[in-house]
Amino acid sequence: MKEKEYIVSVTGYSRIFVKPNYFTIDVSLGCISDTMDNSLKKINKDMTSLYRLAESVGIKKEIVNVVDLNFDLEYEWKKNTYIFVGYKVEQQVTIEMDVTSENETMAKIFISRISGLLSNMKQCKINYNLKNKKEHLKKVRELAFLDAQEKAEQYTKLANIKIVGTNTISDIEPIQQYSRNNAPYECDSLSGSGEDTSLPNGKKIVLESKVFVVFDIGKK
Repeated sequence: MKEKEYIVSVTGYSRIFVKPNYFTIDVSLGCISDTMDNSLKKINKDMTSLYRLAESVGIKKEIVNVVDLNFDLEYEWKKNTYIFVGYKVEQQVTIEMDVTSENETMAKIFISRISGLLSNMKQCKINYNLKNKKEHLKKVRELAFLDAQEKAEQYTKLANIKIVGTNTISDIEPIQQYSRNNAPYECDSLSGSGEDTSLPNGKKIVLESKVFVVFDIGKK
């Protein structure tokens, strides 16, 4: 940091909206049974049905990925002691596709049928995201700096001084990213879903940035 007699410190903020270019269908399966073998058999039966459904709607089997598989013993607290309930198996499955009208139609059909097909499904949801977002991250940070600069110029004008340089720039926190949909869809084994299921409209990824900028100032 350069040594200066006068500085002004400003926080800049920016937010941009970007159309997502890929999405994932995330499926959660969970089963508790009297033996680990029975739990696995039930999960494997659901997986076989899931693969068949995916292929029937045009989703390639190769992009159906098992991302997590957990084994555990399930207990519940009853009468001041833990009672063994059964052997638990949980499995997470992800299907990743580029955002196209064809792929979204496949996803719509897939989700509309899945809850009635898989007996051990706990949750199924769509998440939209961005690939190769380097340029978007650069843009939102630049806009945050420009916001800080505009504020600093207004403050210095009111004080009858001027900005003579930028001293330091730093992120206040990592750039925030989240998806925003007009009608986000999420189904689970309790609510189920019907054939009229519709995918979200107005899909977009929101990127937000906050930067802390120190400007050097001097007399006019």
